[in-house]
Amino acid sequence: MRRTQWLLALAAGYVDGICLLFLGGVFGSVVVGNLVVLGVSAVQRLPETALRAAVSVAVYGGTALLARRVAPSRCLVGALLALCTLCGGWMVAHHDPRGLTQLPLLALAAIATGLQHAAARDPIDAAAAPPAVKGPALLPLACIPVGAVGAGLLLERVPWVGPLPAVLLVAIALVVGSLRPPAVPAPPARHREPVRL
Repeated sequence: MRRTQWLLALAAGYVDGICLLFLGGVFGSVVVGNLVVLGVSAVQRLPETALRAAVSVAVYGGTALLARRVAPSRCLVGALLALCTLCGGWMVAHHDPRGLTQLPLLALAAIATGLQHAAARDPIDAAAAPPAVKGPALLPLACIPVGAVGAGLLLERVPWVGPLPAVLLVAIALVVGSLRPPAVPAPPARHREPVRL
């Protein structure tokens, strides 16, 4: 799934944008950010924000942990199902979820991004990876804020679209990830004459 990490990063950024703007000001996937929100909301006595942050951390973390041994393609199918359900909830909430409606939608967003995280895991052993971070490795990181900006700009103008762009991005990643790269022919084996003494 390395070829599709940037698509999944765009989708995760988009979902995080939705969570920040419409689901109570917390992230769907950024655990560290939600832990900060949890601490600040505890100090400022904002129990609803603390609850949302705690739900997001628990659901995202639990999903990513449980999906560690699941095949990446199955993780993406699960993420698609969660995002489609999120689309349905978005429509039921008339594109502006409020109050308790936000919690199940936030949980669906955390499930979807947790499964995306599990699908995007690098199958290459970390010990075998090069020590320097190269440009292509930074592309997914750059795609996260682009996805969040896209959510902000798009939903301000056409709020009915909701999570649909994230559904499309994950679906494309699933299709592209299932395509096998063309096989590289192996170099012809050299036949060596036995050495005679």
